Amino acid sequence: MKPVIGLTMYDTNKKLDINNAYLHSIELAGGIPICIPNATEDTVEELLSRVDGLLLIGGEDIDPYLFGEEPHPKIGPVVRKRDDSDLLLMNYAFKKQMPILGVCRGQQVMNVAFGGTIIQDIPSQVESPLLHKQPSKRGELAHSVEVLTPKFKEIFGDNTFRVNTFHHQSIGKLGEGLKLSAVAKDGVIEGIEHEAHPYCISVQWHPEELAPNGDVYAQRLFKSFVDACKQ
Repeated sequence: MKPVIGLTMYDTNKKLDINNAYLHSIELAGGIPICIPNATEDTVEELLSRVDGLLLIGGEDIDPYLFGEEPHPKIGPVVRKRDDSDLLLMNYAFKKQMPILGVCRGQQVMNVAFGGTIIQDIPSQVESPLLHKQPSKRGELAHSVEVLTPKFKEIFGDNTFRVNTFHHQSIGKLGEGLKLSAVAKDGVIEGIEHEAHPYCISVQWHPEELAPNGDVYAQRLFKSFVDACKQ
């Protein structure tokens, strides 16, 4: 049986949406993707009872009030309804020990869920930063990342490799129970994992744009996630 993977969606206030690349990446890894609408306290248990794993996709900036800060002048669009839904789904999936993978914003949601903070604008808040908001096509590689933990080394197979990048925010202070798993040369956090969960990990880049084009590291990540959802 192929595992069923629930994916969060973008919320434009007029419609819910998702990039096809996320769906294709899950399918290539052997899973069945299903899109999840915004969850509430009344629906979260029923929604997640239908899936074997949760993928938190990228998207808008997170409301800074959720991590105790005022909005930075460079903050982008915020959709609080989506923030509340993503955090609810994240917390419930974690409680149920369901495999969880976060991508870009999904990594930031994971960090906030455990009490961490967000760097609201890398160019103005990180000293000598790399260009993390890549101007080229989404499937093009940009900077390198360094893998730091045994779990990430097991997934990716190498200690360093190149990734694409489309974000102006990143993790600040790590949330409780989370540890740094991958980092860029400028110190920006590129991957995290939770120490008390068998598969609760996230990355800051966009592997869904790379896996369908044959990138082995992106494919290894989605394969490890889907395999975890089979157990």
